[in-house]
Amino acid sequence: MEKLIAYVQHEGIVTRDAERSKEFYIKLLDLKVLPRPPLPSRGYWLGVAPNVYPQIHIIQSDLPVPGPEAEINPRVRHTCFEVSDYDGLKARMKRLEIAYVENQQANGTWQLLCNDPDGHTLEFQRLTK
Repeated sequence: MEKLIAYVQHEGIVTRDAERSKEFYIKLLDLKVLPRPPLPSRGYWLGVAPNVYPQIHIIQSDLPVPGPEAEINPRVRHTCFEVSDYDGLKARMKRLEIAYVENQQANGTWQLLCNDPDGHTLEFQRLTK
């Protein structure tokens, strides 16, 4: 059987403040604001270029979010990104004063974790391709 899922197209992230979340993801990951169709909720689509995936879709909403006091924790709902410059991202987190946790998994893979301003946990690993 052919593989059913080819890749992750985008991650939808609910936020209380779309502007704050947009700035966080742009500063942390060097993303750009992409064209977005008119939708009923405020928000942004972020990525490296239009029609290139994965993207992050920021959705302003009154729906529940973990909250800024949420623990940085790989055992909660989270998104993992493979990054081409793991050490550079870690240095950027330090420079931007973003709290992070670094763990070595049982298989020896290192993971860098932080929370966004709404308490969503993000995981980063070295690019394996």
